[in-house]
Order: sequence, then C-alpha cells, then structure tokens
Amino acid sequence: MKTIPVYKLRTSVDESGNDEVNYIALVADPAIENNWIAFNAIKRFSADKERRLIMGVAMIANMPIYRRDAERGEHYVVFDRQEVERIVYRFFKKGYNSHFNIEHDPLRAAPNVYVVGSLLVDERMGVDAPTAFKGVSEGSWIITVKVDDDKVWDEFVKTGEVKGFSVEGLFTYEAHVDSDEAVLKEIAEIVNSI
Repeated sequence: MKTIPVYKLRTSVDESGNDEVNYIALVADPAIENNWIAFNAIKRFSADKERRLIMGVAMIANMPIYRRDAERGEHYVVFDRQEVERIVYRFFKKGYNSHFNIEHDPLRAAPNVYVVGSLLVDERMGVDAPTAFKGVSEGSWIITVKVDDDKVWDEFVKTGEVKGFSVEGLFTYEAHVDSDEAVLKEIAEIVNSI
C-alpha cells in the first residue's frame, strides 16, 4: 500500500514574520470540503432587505488536506488545534477581518465583505459548533461574514458560484510522518460526512 507523507503547516511564531493567514477567499471548492450556509432575513414587509450573512468553517483542526506539488509530490497537510488558534488570534490582531477575495485571485478583491462573527470550537470553554456544523473537530474555526457589496453578493454568493471559505497565507512545512493513504482517506471521509 502506498504511503503519503503528512506535514504540519505552521505560521511564524514571531508576529513580525511573513508566514501568516492574511486573506480569506470565497471559493467554489473549499479544500476542507465544507460549504457555508447563507442566511436570509424572513420577509415581513416588502421593504426589508436581505441580511447578506454567510456562515461556514474557515479551518478544520487536524483535517488532512490533500496536496500535490513539484517539490513534495503527493502529500497531505494539517493544521493542528494550536496552529488554528494562533492563526485566528493573529488574523484579528492585525486587522485582516475585511481581507477577502474571490478564488484566491488578488485581482478579484471582495470589497465590503467582513467577518462579523468568529468562534473556535472549544469544549473546555463550552463553545460548541452551531447545529449546522456539529461534529467539526475541536479547535476548528467557524466564521460569519457580512457581504455588503452588491456585486459580490449577486454574482458570486447568491448564484452559488462560491460555496465556502479558504484561508490564504504563507506557511512553513514542518517535519512529516508517513501515513497510510487508506487511513487518511477514511479520516477525511468521516470529517467531511459530518
């Protein structure tokens, strides 16, 4: 049976480093294979406007994500709980909560899109995932985003062209361990079925 290495991805421990998550992309196929929920206001009067809120998982702690590149070939990457937490804290500390784009394209900025709710699933603190995302692993990051831009809402979100979040940044690959491909696929299937 073929083994595929698994790498832990890390950001800079020192906040002055360049390895960090500084954007979130609205994407058609999120690597974590977990789509968001679009919330619309209940129309009581015809003058009410849509709330334009989307909620979804930005990062799933310890989920193996398949990658292939020229340097490493086939491999999986994971963000452990501590790394997800470090990413979230730095993301907000540096004021990146309105840094969004479409499909990781820097030329397709998503203006007037910003995080209005954020939680780290943390049983010790009594923070459970919302019902729609029950079962995501401890330490996962779930966000609620407000989309005030008409073009982004109408052309991308409302049409279903984009369906999820994908964090964007620079990472360092940490030592790997060989993992059985079948076991990793089984783990990914369990996580994604929730």
